[in-house]
This record gives sequence, C-alpha cells and structure tokens, in this order.
Amino acid sequence: MTMISATALNELMQGAGEWALFDVRETGEADRGHIRGASFLPRRMIEPRLAELVPDPATTVVFYDEGGPRAALAAEAAARAGYRDARTLEGGLRAWKSAGFVPVSGSNVVSKHFGEEISHSERVPQITAQTLHEWQAAGKPHIVCDIRTPGEYTVAHIPGAVGAFGVDAGLNAADLAARQMPIVVHCAGRTRSIIACQTLRELGVGDVHALEDGTMGWTLAGFELEKGHPDRLLQPSPASVRDAGARGRALAERAGVTAVAAGQLREWLAQREAGALNLYLFDVRQVPEYEAAHVPGAKTLPGGLAIQRADEFAAVRNAPIVLVDDDGARAWITGYWLRRMQYPRVHVLAGGLAQWQAEGGAIEHGRVRPAPLLFDEARRLTRTIAPAALQELLAGGAPVTVLDVDTSRYHAARHVPGAHWIPYGSLESRVADFVSDRAATVVVCCHDGLHSTYAGANLARMGYADVRVLDGGTDRWAKAGLPCATGLGEATPDDIVVPPYNSDKAAMAKYLEWEKKLTGDRRAG
Repeated sequence: MTMISATALNELMQGAGEWALFDVRETGEADRGHIRGASFLPRRMIEPRLAELVPDPATTVVFYDEGGPRAALAAEAAARAGYRDARTLEGGLRAWKSAGFVPVSGSNVVSKHFGEEISHSERVPQITAQTLHEWQAAGKPHIVCDIRTPGEYTVAHIPGAVGAFGVDAGLNAADLAARQMPIVVHCAGRTRSIIACQTLRELGVGDVHALEDGTMGWTLAGFELEKGHPDRLLQPSPASVRDAGARGRALAERAGVTAVAAGQLREWLAQREAGALNLYLFDVRQVPEYEAAHVPGAKTLPGGLAIQRADEFAAVRNAPIVLVDDDGARAWITGYWLRRMQYPRVHVLAGGLAQWQAEGGAIEHGRVRPAPLLFDEARRLTRTIAPAALQELLAGGAPVTVLDVDTSRYHAARHVPGAHWIPYGSLESRVADFVSDRAATVVVCCHDGLHSTYAGANLARMGYADVRVLDGGTDRWAKAGLPCATGLGEATPDDIVVPPYNSDKAAMAKYLEWEKKLTGDRRAG
C-alpha cells in the first residue's frame, strides 16, 4: 500500500493538480479534529460513494484516520475497485500534528471560514435578535426571509418569516428592493445568512440585514421560534427573476465563471462515464424541481447548500464544476460564490435545462443512486441466511454469533436480540473481541443488507470460514414479525454529530463562538 508523508501531502494540497483527501473516521471523530481541506467519508461509505465523489480512478486519492487500520482498509477497497493511486497518510492524523500542522474542528470549515471573511471584508449588515424583536413589537414594517432548506423552515423559524431558500432568495431581489422596507435574512447560525445578505446587496437590495446568529441567536435571546407554515413562500415575479439572472451572470462572469454549451457538457459527461474525467454536475434548484426533471447524471444540490457544503460533494480539488437550473439565474449566483471561494473551474450550463432539452438532451426523473462499488464481488464471497432460519438457530441454542455493523441510529432503533454492535469501520480490529475462532458461525447484519454484505466479505478475507449475511437485513427480520431489541447499551457512538441548533443553549453558544473565531480574534460585526 502506497503511503504519503505529512509534508508530501501538504505539498500536494498546495498544487494545482487534482487530488482528493478523505477522513475515513466516523463523523463525530472527524468533527473533533481533522485536516483542513479533507472531505468526511467514513470507511463504511467508501464503496457506496467513492465513484460518485472521484469519477476518474487515476486521481490521487489519500485516505487517513488517527493512525490506525481504517485508512489502509479504505485504500485497499479503493484499489480493488480500480483506483490506481490510492494512498494512506503515513502515521495518520497523529503524524500530521507531529509535523507541525494544526487540525481544525467542526464541519464545512472552508465555507464557514469564508462566510466570516465575507462578513468582515464586505461589512455585511447584521441585526440582533433583540432589535428584530423590538421591530416586531412596535409593528415596524419589515420582511424576514428564512434562507435555509424547506425542511428546516417548516420545523422552526423566526416568527413571521417567509421561505426564500438558499440562492432562491436572490430571485426575489428586485421585488424586495421595490418594497422599500428593511429585509432581514436568517439561517440557523451565521454562514448562510451572511452569504444571502451579501447576495441581495450585490443584486441591488439596499436595506438588508443578516440576523446575527440566526435561530440560535434568537433562542439564546430568550425568544420563541414559530413552527409550520410550509406554504408561506416568497414567490418572485418574472421581471425579478430576469433581473436576478442578468445581474447574477454579470457578477459571475467577472469572477471567472464561464458558460458551457449543452454539446460540450454531453462530451464531458461521456468522459466522466468512461472514468476519464472528474466532473461535478450540480442541479441547484430545489429538490422537487430536480425530481420532476433534470439532466441525467446531475446531483441535486440546491444553491445555498452548494455554497455551504461544497467540500462534501466536490471532493476532488481543482476539478471542473458545472451548475444547472431551469433558466440559469440560480446557477450564475451559485457559481459566483464558488469562484469567490477559490474553486478554479466553475461553469454554468448555457440556457439551463430549457436549452438542454431544446437541443435534444435526455431528461431523467426522480433520484437515481449510483450502484455501490464491489457489491457483486462481496456477494460472491458471502452466503445469506433467511430471517426465519436465523431465528431457528438462535431459538435452538446453536453456537452462532450475530454482529450488527450498522450505524448507531439504526442499531439503536432495532436489532436482532443478542447482536453485538460493531460499527462497520471498526469490524476488523474488534471482531476478535466477540469471535476468536475463525471456524465459528458468524451472522452479520445491518438494516438493509448493504454494509453487512461488505462486512461479510471482509470477514471472509480475514479467514472466517462460516460467515453468513442476514438476507434483507433487520428490515426484513422485523417485517417477518420476529422480535427486535433496541438501544445501544453502554456504547458511545462516534457516528453522530448533533447539530448545535438541535442541542441545548450551552452548545449553541459554544458553536457560535467557534464560528466567529474562524478568522482569528476579530468578532463579526
């Protein structure tokens, strides 16, 4: 297995070539400290997501963990799938720190740091929760726009807020400017509202403010959030959409975004399909629009999330990104911000989905998930056992060990009674704690049979001779009416990071302080 030193990895990351860096620990571990610029890809997600994240198997792909076995196992899986330059960071994160490099904590750090920089450099106007509450009490005319996702908005938002999700808010810029009253935009914390506020400013809205610290700031100030109202949405006029498209394109082109013709995109997609090109095609409309019709091979990533979470979906640095929507307005706005975030090759599909269809481009509906890597090989190495057959073995007292390799959420919700929980990423290092005899009968399960099939194959490679996979997983076990156990016992999961806005006030305050310090000692103002 090829290894790369911390110094060599740092040099690779500073270059102009294409590379991907994956932290293969669980998300909770990575959230506590990781290499800046790494994408989180827990080892259990290598086979399901690697082809989507790194289409070209010739790409230099580096995997790391804390210095244990998971990175090597991830790299071995990538190599079996045809990745020709899969490497591990020698010594893992410990070696990175020993070399003098400082890890960062949190998630989506690059975009959140960028948001704080924009807040300072552009002097983005912010309004406190207390001031907004006073406006509401006094009946001062104003409009509050929630720029998060539709799901987040429905759960809870600032009282009276209307939904204007992500870069969709920009489509309303001309209409909002014509209202001649203060506009307040909010998210859960800081980044998305800062970017949305500055977007509206650059699209011609003068009196616009970001709600300082978002819904968390509102909660910390002692005010209640409003729930529901999924249909209370801000709808732009056709003239406002046209204005946003023209202004957004001008901004984006000045920043270096270029248009790509439908014919050129078809060629690129064919190259990607052949494994000869890393290319990201993001549909930046809202999910229902994407599901109704989209360019085949496009990933749904509404513009606001594309800016906030680009590191999760564009894992190969310096690879081209193509953005598409129906008419181009949202794509140009999204592209403008991605270029300002230093993504070097950002394009917009010329004429959007309408032009694609006019030129005979095919259309796809719904969501199409790529096939996971190496699944057929894993099935060849394993045997399945039906739920009823496993129940018969257990009821008869047969010497069988059941291992549940699912996530903590699924295992806690329901699992086969008596099953031992070993997270998939830790299977090889922990299996001997429960099954030391490699001739023993082992049944592996998860909720749907995916990860348990890979786990069964991994155990077979280790020399376990009688490994079986629960057919259909615990979902099928439960549908058969067989008994289920719940809970995690005394285990502490590392695969869950509770969003601060879903936590207590202390966690909210701690998170907001962390975010403000991303740019050093300066405070957002």
